[in-house]
Amino acid sequence: MTSETVFQAGSISKSLTAWAVAALAEQGAVDLDAAVGAQVEGWQLPESPYPSDAATPRRLLAHTAGLPFAIEGVPTATDQLRHDEVDPALLTLERAPGERFTYSNPGFAVLALLVEDAGDGPWPTVMERTVLDPLGMDDASFALDDALAARATTGHTREGDAVPADWPAPVGASGLHTTVDDLARFVEATVDGGDHPLGEDARAELHRPHSETAGLPHAVMAEASGLGHFVETLPNGDRAVAHVGEEEGWVGGYVAVPATGDGLVVLTNSRRGYPLLLDEAAAWAAWRDLDSLRFTRARDGVDTGARAVAGLVAGLGIVLLTGLMRDLATGRRHLSPRSRARWPARLAQLTTALLLAGAWWGLLAAPLATFLPRVTAWGGAAVALCVAALVANATAVRAPSPDVPVVTGPSALAVHHSPGV
Repeated sequence: MTSETVFQAGSISKSLTAWAVAALAEQGAVDLDAAVGAQVEGWQLPESPYPSDAATPRRLLAHTAGLPFAIEGVPTATDQLRHDEVDPALLTLERAPGERFTYSNPGFAVLALLVEDAGDGPWPTVMERTVLDPLGMDDASFALDDALAARATTGHTREGDAVPADWPAPVGASGLHTTVDDLARFVEATVDGGDHPLGEDARAELHRPHSETAGLPHAVMAEASGLGHFVETLPNGDRAVAHVGEEEGWVGGYVAVPATGDGLVVLTNSRRGYPLLLDEAAAWAAWRDLDSLRFTRARDGVDTGARAVAGLVAGLGIVLLTGLMRDLATGRRHLSPRSRARWPARLAQLTTALLLAGAWWGLLAAPLATFLPRVTAWGGAAVALCVAALVANATAVRAPSPDVPVVTGPSALAVHHSPGV
């Protein structure tokens, strides 16, 4: 890993797409507040109950145009849109434009079409002409050529499997290949003052909050959506702009404070790169006296909560196993998996074990492992212990009462000294 290594930047690409749209708007080639369908030749959004003419470039950039969230099936080339090779459901408005935030990869595919038509050229060429070249990003591209591919890192899945550098990415929403130095040049261009290719008003509009975030994980990781950026107001009143990106084998992110000129870029070649990204962001913010950032606070809160829940689950498992072993040792209960005694309570224990195991390994383990691998390992052990304790308790039944009651004192003498003894 060096400053010359080329990475797939994932959704960080959205910030550069926004920059291109803003640059074309400055040139008068794009109207941010006119219907996007009217600005793209020979293409329209599918019919829906909502007004498609309200789906504007500004709302697409802010994720408020009403298009759905999607990962699978998002086009990797603009020709797929032009030739109707995309599932119409991905491009159909599911709510009224401007109603609320919904993070939408398909929306940025539509913006890629807009950039092509307004810039009069193929997507990678227009992006190079309007963003990469003006910012001096000579080792960055939206079309990985042989020279860059030779310097590109292999990506890695969450499980550690290799992912080739030319992994197909959603057009407009992803697809940027860049070195850390070149991405730092883009971040440097976001700061206030200086001579920038994009005018001050246009940059301010990119960084202005346009909508509160909604849905997971964006609601807990970002305060608001700008245009192709996420924005947050720091305790001192300064505004931070940021974006995180991931693809099948890569995770990265940047954050900048335009008012102070502070910035950070982190790129990794693994889907397990989030802990490094978040740790570096927290350390950088502390070093620059910026207080904690929202997404690092969210990580810390989830970490604390996950540790507490894991401790409670493990404690419950220990209590259940301890009680079972004591009862087995004293003869109060014995193992009898086929017994029908107390079957409602035993069924409830088995159902609880099944639900707990399903919730953990079916829903929570994989997402948590991406952000909190160590806590996830402890959580898995705690869940396994509790599930085992519930199943073991469900197989144990109380020992039957003796035929002759056990008594003490004079009555005991009377019983045991009956005639014939």
